Amino acid sequence: MKRRLLLASGLIVLLLLTVSAKLFDLQVIEHPRWLARAQSFQQRKLSVPERRGRIYDRHGLLLAVDVPAVSIALDNYQMTKPELLKGILQRQLGLSPERLDRLIYRPSYFTWIDRQLDWSKAQALRQAVRQAGIQGLIFLDGWKRVYPQGRLASNVIGFVGVDGHGLEGVERSFDAELRGSERQLLITAGARGLEVARQVLRPGRPGLDLYLTLDARIQQIAQRAIGQGVRQYRARAGMALVLDPRSGELLAMAQDKTYDLNDYRHSSALERKDLALTAPFEPGSAFKPFTMLAALSAGAVRLNEKFNGNDPVTIGGHPFHNAEHLSYGSVTLSDIITHSINTGMIRVAQRLGAKRLGDFLQRLGFGRLTGIGLPGEVPGILRPPATWSALGVGATAIGQSVSVTGLQLASRLAMLADGGLLRAPRLVLTLKDASGQELPLPHPTKPPVQIASPAQVQALVAMMERVVREGTGVLAKIPGFAIAAKSGTGQVALPGRGYVKGRYTAVFEGFFPADRPQYLILVVLNDPRVRYYYGGDTAAPIFKKIAQGIIALEHLQPGQGPGGATPR
Repeated sequence: MKRRLLLASGLIVLLLLTVSAKLFDLQVIEHPRWLARAQSFQQRKLSVPERRGRIYDRHGLLLAVDVPAVSIALDNYQMTKPELLKGILQRQLGLSPERLDRLIYRPSYFTWIDRQLDWSKAQALRQAVRQAGIQGLIFLDGWKRVYPQGRLASNVIGFVGVDGHGLEGVERSFDAELRGSERQLLITAGARGLEVARQVLRPGRPGLDLYLTLDARIQQIAQRAIGQGVRQYRARAGMALVLDPRSGELLAMAQDKTYDLNDYRHSSALERKDLALTAPFEPGSAFKPFTMLAALSAGAVRLNEKFNGNDPVTIGGHPFHNAEHLSYGSVTLSDIITHSINTGMIRVAQRLGAKRLGDFLQRLGFGRLTGIGLPGEVPGILRPPATWSALGVGATAIGQSVSVTGLQLASRLAMLADGGLLRAPRLVLTLKDASGQELPLPHPTKPPVQIASPAQVQALVAMMERVVREGTGVLAKIPGFAIAAKSGTGQVALPGRGYVKGRYTAVFEGFFPADRPQYLILVVLNDPRVRYYYGGDTAAPIFKKIAQGIIALEHLQPGQGPGGATPR
């Protein structure tokens, strides 16, 4: 009996030692591993975006802003009543049964159900699941991007994805400044999956506010005019840019193809494309002012000199013609610009030569990015002058064999309106923090460069004034306002096909008042399908409509500078 008692006691002691050893192993040796595993079931680290910076136009009109929203997630393992939850989500959020099956029955501790849900809808959903006794939904307060002006300047502003990152336009280019920093949360759930604690591990910082150079009023004028013009002249596409040539600031970047920023998911890639940056074209005669200024700057020609304007000029067996094959006889430099005489311009370029013409165009920045800093910009094409043949000199002189973007052409034309000073185009005025303090821009604007003397530029501007008074730009004439301008009609070339017969790019560029330029306007139509497709016949009337809109907006008087509000 005593022996059996000792044996039983020994077994009990052995069992207690085994249990104690196991408890020691679990509570001491294995404690970190089991704690981490428990926390992986009970705790979640989440990064939540802070309020994104607002975007304004130059006058403080709100273009983009964050509003309160709620993101909804699901702990699939702690979820209860899945079929009932499925019905509520279908009714409240409009999700399809097939998609809900993939979300609800997904083996995961965290599944996004909806991002950036309107606050009122989120409260209704919260109330519905609470009344149904459903567990497992996680509600996270956050923000949703809203664009109060809808389609206005949509191709410039761009949009933000559900993760809070800019995906297009300014929203993408200045994403780091606008986004700020995310806050990190630690969410702890109880035994039944209910949230019992929420801790801020790292506070976030709201994004900076961005003020653009755009004037929403002028943007609206240009956007309406180019849309109407594309329809009237049956063009494939069109763009219109307005600049302040004294500062290089863009007041409008408009095009016919736009989309609703608040519903960007239903837009196409073509609608989201910013034509002024991404759609290069041959400028045709709109390029002639730069060829003429190159000749004047190099001293290759004299203002009172005359050239042969007869049709054609044949180079290497290739004939260059004037419009309608007209011959003009002996013509002045002013005549060449006023009537857009190809043969006269080519003969001026032959006098100048490939090196001097090419070097001047390179100094102007053709064939390079403008530095505007927006995504998708292309540099256009300007071949190295050392590779030009005699045929290349003639073609380049009249805007063939070279391609430009709308922004390139407009910002280089601004050099003529600003006495020969070449400025980088600007789209951003300033950045401000939450207190309203102005902050330095991430990419400071480069100082202007003097490309030509004011006297040479003024001589060319006088020629361009004749274009509107009596030349190819008479349809842009506005009584009482001196306008310096140039028309252009470029041929459309496609890869592997060369120039396509019957397809053209119509261009009209100019600035006013000509003696003290305040506004520069560029209009480009891609392939107008009407009988008179020339830039002076199609793009010029659109230019005039935009200019008249600005004149009425700013209360400008004939023969005077701007009165009332100015774009500065």
